[in-house]
Amino acid sequence: MAKERARCVAPALLALLVLGAAGYGVYHYIPQEQVPPSVQPETRPPATAEGTDDHLIIMTWNIRGYPESKPEYTAWLHKQIVDLKADVLCVQEIANQAKVNAFVHDDERLKKVAFRDSGDGQDNAIFTTDAIGVEDIEDPQGFQHPAQAAYIWYKGFDAVLITVHLSWTDVSKRAQEKELLRQVVQSALQLDPDVIIVGDFNTTEQGIQELASSLGMVVMVPVGQDGVGTTQAGNRYDHFLVSPNLASEEAETSHIVTFAGADLDVAKKVSDHLPVVCRFKADAKFRDRKQP
Repeated sequence: MAKERARCVAPALLALLVLGAAGYGVYHYIPQEQVPPSVQPETRPPATAEGTDDHLIIMTWNIRGYPESKPEYTAWLHKQIVDLKADVLCVQEIANQAKVNAFVHDDERLKKVAFRDSGDGQDNAIFTTDAIGVEDIEDPQGFQHPAQAAYIWYKGFDAVLITVHLSWTDVSKRAQEKELLRQVVQSALQLDPDVIIVGDFNTTEQGIQELASSLGMVVMVPVGQDGVGTTQAGNRYDHFLVSPNLASEEAETSHIVTFAGADLDVAKKVSDHLPVVCRFKADAKFRDRKQP
C-alpha cells in the first residue's frame, strides 16, 4: 500500500492559491526519482506499457462512497477504470484516508494520490498512474465538500488540476462556491497557463456555460452526446472546465461513458453518476514549465 508523506510547497507558491486554516493534502507513493516540474521537468517518468504515449486521459467520477456495498461492485468499478485507460482519476465522495488507501490497494494502475482528509465524509481525491508526475499543492478553501488540487505533468502536458463537488441541496452555498472559483482560477493561472477545474458542479449545461464564461474558462463539451446526462437520472452535472491556453493546445475530446445490459444494472448500484473521460495531447511542444 502506498506510503503517505506530506508535501511542502515553496512560500512563493503558497500565496498563489486560496489559503485557509487546513493543512496540505497528503502526497502518497511518489518514487524518489520523480521530481516536480518546478525543479527538473526533464526528469518526467516514461510512459508505462499501459500509458497513452503522447496523450493523457483524465477521468472524473462521483462514486457515491467507497468501497461499494458488495465486493463484486467494487471490482466492477476498478475494471471500468482499467478498460477506460484512465491515467488520472478525479473522485468525488470518498470519505476518508482509510477509504483512499483501500482504493489505491484495490486498483491495479492508480497507485499515487493527492488527498486531504476532512470531517466532511464526501472528500475529493486525485489518483494517478506511476507514469504521471504529481505534486499535491495547497487546496482551495471554503467549499462544503473540500476541493482537492494538484499539479500534474506527463511529457509535454502540465497543468493545475482541481476537482470539486459543489453543494447539491444548498443553492445559496453553491452560488458562494461558484464565486470562490473566480479566485481559485486566477491563483492557479499564476502557477501555469493550463488549468482544469473538474468534477460534480451540480449545474446543468446552460449554467455551466455561464459559470465557465464568468471564470474565463472553456467547457469541454462531449461531441455527439446531446441530451446524454452524467447522472443515472439524466442530468448533466459533471464537467471539465479548462483554461483558454489548454483549450487551444492540449484539449482534444470529451466523452460521457454510458453502460448497457448487465453493466448498466451494476453501474446503478455503484453510483448515481457516470464517468466522464477527456483526452489531452502531451506533445513536448506544449510544455509550459521551464527548468529554473
